[in-house]
Amino acid sequence: MRKAPISVKLIAVVLAAALSPLSAAAREGAQSVGQGVKCYTAAVLQPDGTVQYQRICYKGV
Repeated sequence: MRKAPISVKLIAVVLAAALSPLSAAAREGAQSVGQGVKCYTAAVLQPDGTVQYQRICYKGV
């Protein structure tokens, strides 16, 4: 049996690199939830290779 030429780690790195500009754009469009706190939704790559969406909140300046 042959091994696949592209490893799972390489796919994960490429996927994470592709999604990183999206999270920067999402942060610019964050929604205010009050008291200086802003939240946005970002795709997070899980160790098993799936993508899960998480709400990320931060204190604005």
